[in-house]
Amino acid sequence: METVLNSMFYDNPEDVYGHLSNYFEKFAKTPLITKLKSSTALDSRGQSTVQTSVYCNIKNHQQCVSTVVSPSPVSHVLENAKIEEREAEETERKEDIQACLDLIQTELNNKLNGLDPCQQTDIDTLIYDFIAEKKRESDILKEEQKKESPEEEAQSPVVQSPSNKKNKPASPKKGKAASLVIVVPDEPREIFIPGTSAVCAISKAVCCGAARVQQVPLYQHIASLSPQQKQKTLSLPLPMVTILQAGRAATGKLKCIKEFMVIPKPGMPMKQAVEHIQGIYHHISKNLYVKGGVAAKFVNDIGALCPVLEKVEQGLDLVQEAITSLGLTPGEDFHIALNIAAHEMFDMEKGKYEVILGQLKSPDDMVDFWGDIISRYPSVIAIIDPLRKQEGPQWMKLCDRISTQCYILGDHVYHRPGLLKSEEITEYFKTSGVVYKLEHMNTITDLITCVQKMEECKNITVLTTSQGDTTDSFITDLSVGIGAKFLKLGAPCRGERIIKFNRLLQIEEELQDGGRLGCQGDHAFPKIDLPPPPVGEEENQATETPSPRKDSKKK
Repeated sequence: METVLNSMFYDNPEDVYGHLSNYFEKFAKTPLITKLKSSTALDSRGQSTVQTSVYCNIKNHQQCVSTVVSPSPVSHVLENAKIEEREAEETERKEDIQACLDLIQTELNNKLNGLDPCQQTDIDTLIYDFIAEKKRESDILKEEQKKESPEEEAQSPVVQSPSNKKNKPASPKKGKAASLVIVVPDEPREIFIPGTSAVCAISKAVCCGAARVQQVPLYQHIASLSPQQKQKTLSLPLPMVTILQAGRAATGKLKCIKEFMVIPKPGMPMKQAVEHIQGIYHHISKNLYVKGGVAAKFVNDIGALCPVLEKVEQGLDLVQEAITSLGLTPGEDFHIALNIAAHEMFDMEKGKYEVILGQLKSPDDMVDFWGDIISRYPSVIAIIDPLRKQEGPQWMKLCDRISTQCYILGDHVYHRPGLLKSEEITEYFKTSGVVYKLEHMNTITDLITCVQKMEECKNITVLTTSQGDTTDSFITDLSVGIGAKFLKLGAPCRGERIIKFNRLLQIEEELQDGGRLGCQGDHAFPKIDLPPPPVGEEENQATETPSPRKDSKKK
């Protein structure tokens, strides 16, 4: 008491009681979690989702330190799927939400009671292991039920499709046999038990609560959890913003590109970048309105415009024309990124990719196809999932061809961070970067660990939002805290996306005022070489190749 009174004599604070409160606050007990509360909320699609609140005991009073609304997970059902498939997914989602509400307010609430919200790693491990154990119990129960009621094993052979038309056998007169195309099926998606989304929801809510009790910005708290805590400056991610959308569910003939996105050049102030992004978006919107009326400027769930596109060049020319109209140079001031989503355009029955409606290409043909597009449009600096993971040799051929001028990013080809963090990255399948989502069983700790591992393998970090988004800016702070290269966002319209742009502007101003604003470096495209052939193949080639000297001696 004598110390603080003496300091007050020299400091002469205007608010005496406030000065005393601040002094004794550092002697207060560490805030601990006292309660978790969950309830239903709505996402941008009007679908039910989970709202999670964390309460802590602060200075003998229970206070709500954070409330987050989780976005709906990315749908595993294609946009042009049958109604039955959509209804089944909706039923599964509702079961997950109800289980989340029950778990958060009962068992998980009891497990986290009395824990320090700043211990993010411990809490993430606890809730992750809890759900993982529940999943193991569910798997054991299913196995026991199968044994009690044995069923015939469903055969799932590789899909074989005849290359000739109408599946008719080749005419023996012509001396040709029907050639079969061996198609490697997609990897079965991971099955989550109901309530799994509670892992991500609690991890986010606890992270926000920890920043609140420490009275620091959320991005700063996240940075302290990651290897970036040693850096004095923080850089903003480059916004990767969707402007146009096509794909298999679109009305046009173009099927091989799902999203056309724009990216400002590194070093461009965020305020200026957002203004240009709005200008590009509105320029295309006005042009579509002039040509096709009001219906032509309608948007989808992520705010993207959905014009009728007949070929790849048409979409790229639209975007480049909009960039040029603002007095900017495509490939210098603004770049283009493409989300291919190859798994969505792959025809399993025919074993080929549907590039244009009715036009199919083999994996080898797709290597030449994308190589030609990138060479003719140097403003394209990033493509996401250009091929399926099952086409590993062709994937690596494409990387060898375009990796020095374009990022090859993996999204669907990788498992979630909780699994990817412990998987081996082989030389037979590489990427320039990874697209991460924060959903299901993904925790903040898993994401940070996975980002560190993949960056050591020369992979940049891309963080993306969900289609069923909410008016929550957590992902913006997360992208700054983990040092993401890109933040993939929807179009600059509607509240659930505008709030993220506004948060980027706010963080830029805060870092600039504090002298901590860093700058993204110029784009660097590391070369991804073809892997060496397997040892067995090298030996076979060595034995099969005749030696000229030996042949000459025999003669």
